[in-house]
Amino acid sequence: MGKAVLHEALKLNYQVKVLVRNPDKLGELKEKLEIVKGNLLDASSLEKALEGSNAVINLSGAVKEPDQLDKFQKIGKILMEKMKQQGIKRLINISLAVIPLPQEELELKRKLLSVFVNLFYKQKKQIQEIVMGIILNEKDIIWTLVRPAMVSGKAGTGKVLADEKKMPGTTIMLEDLGMFIVEQITSVEWIKKAPLVASNVN
Repeated sequence: MGKAVLHEALKLNYQVKVLVRNPDKLGELKEKLEIVKGNLLDASSLEKALEGSNAVINLSGAVKEPDQLDKFQKIGKILMEKMKQQGIKRLINISLAVIPLPQEELELKRKLLSVFVNLFYKQKKQIQEIVMGIILNEKDIIWTLVRPAMVSGKAGTGKVLADEKKMPGTTIMLEDLGMFIVEQITSVEWIKKAPLVASNVN
């Protein structure tokens, strides 16, 4: 997902600074980016990555390490703190289709998907719930929480369907998700909203 976003941002001529644990995983993209080596728990490397930025795209998720829930509680708080310190208001954050906003009812399709996620990706869901809660408590952050359908590595369609309450499809291609996320840097359509997104395969 990170590479899909980076490819799209570079295609649109954005100047991109990326915070990564292992720069070698960026491959051929390394020469086109400003790279900060570190992680979201390291306040100093995060501060360096945010410096001079106008918007933040957070695609972080669980890794195979202990205490992930505690770590992401800290990550969310550090990210909000450092964004506010540097006067950065725009945040596009990845989430999950099965995580509702407060007072939001899950439709049947998302309820069924939630059963699957709870069986196989429970910790990933819990982490995103923690991060979402922290973001929603920040009144000064201009957030968009992107909630994708099941992600596919097939070729993108170039068209994304988005809806506030219902999943508009079952699958989103990685390229399409990257395109939609980068579009939110300047778009005002989904400010302080959590669009459910899928590829338009028709």
